[in-house]
Amino acid sequence: MMIYKIEVNGLIKSRPALAIILILIMILAPGCSSQKSAEKKPADTAGQKPKAPQELKTISSDLDKLISGLDQKYKSQNMPSINQNIPLIPQKQGQNGQSQNGQTTTTQSSSGQSQGGQTQSEQSQNGQSQSKQSTTGQSQSDQSQGDQTQTGQSQTKKAQNGQSETGQSQSAQSQTKQTQTGQTQGTQSQKTSSDWQSEFSTLKDIHTSWNSLMPEAVQAGMSVEARSQFDKALEDLTQQISKQKLEESLAASLQVYKNFADLTKLFTSPVPAEFYQLKYEIMAAIFEASRNNWTAAAEHAPKFKESWVYLSAQAKDADPKIVSRTEFAVLDLEKAIQSKQMELVIIKGQIAMTNLKNLETKLSSQSSNQSQGSGSSNSKQ
Repeated sequence: MMIYKIEVNGLIKSRPALAIILILIMILAPGCSSQKSAEKKPADTAGQKPKAPQELKTISSDLDKLISGLDQKYKSQNMPSINQNIPLIPQKQGQNGQSQNGQTTTTQSSSGQSQGGQTQSEQSQNGQSQSKQSTTGQSQSDQSQGDQTQTGQSQTKKAQNGQSETGQSQSAQSQTKQTQTGQTQGTQSQKTSSDWQSEFSTLKDIHTSWNSLMPEAVQAGMSVEARSQFDKALEDLTQQISKQKLEESLAASLQVYKNFADLTKLFTSPVPAEFYQLKYEIMAAIFEASRNNWTAAAEHAPKFKESWVYLSAQAKDADPKIVSRTEFAVLDLEKAIQSKQMELVIIKGQIAMTNLKNLETKLSSQSSNQSQGSGSSNSKQ
């Protein structure tokens, strides 16, 4: 009986403790579940990239403009004339080249017309003077021989005076030509300075856009090292353009584009980041081939083939014809690099760049149509 009482008393004493434990479990259980759900939320949102800001598109456009202008200058100074009319970025470069050439041709033709008009006027004046001299000669033939002698002497003096005047006229024309030549050289010097000023202005725009984009890039996960590399490449480009070093400026601008392609990986965009990676590798391969650095050009070939594999997988919903043409263009460019034929590389490179531009336009328009379709469906609902 005593043992039973102890057990009962033990059970009685343990009941309050069990009740307290149960109450604590009920209180702590919701907190633990909420903590677990809170830990899961960052994992769910970690894979989502922010939407690409407008500054990213602006930098892309400015880099195209800068590289295009530098490429035109480089080819005009370092390559045969047959390759000078094949731009690296076809659309923008072709429009600028046509407008500039058209203006030059118009200026030359108008100058030719003005000079031709002056020559005809001088010839007509000479013809009039000759007719006057013949009329004077006929009237003098009716006079005496003494008068004819005096007239002959006066005519001789007039002829000598005419020759001296002609010499003075030729000297004046020579001085005029020299003046015009000096003015032309001065105009060309001003034009060269203006061309570099245009590129420096574009570079300044890139600096401004990068400053606006940097906080968003850091928030999207850009590392300190990646930001430092972009800054370093941009500083080097600034130095080369300031020194007006053409080949070095073009190489530096391509290095900036490489860092820009890495920057696009931080954001979501209708045009995948692999597009910019592929574009950089193709432009770099063409540039290295243009300065006969075939080893470096060959090193870019497997890289742009790899970038195309990833890009084609993401662009499969775009126009199949454009995707197929771009793939063939990439393969043809690789073969051209292997052949080490500069003209062939430039031609195949332009075809590849043209197809890339068409693919970019298709991807952008496709994304725009999808957003418009979703917006209209939401309005109907």
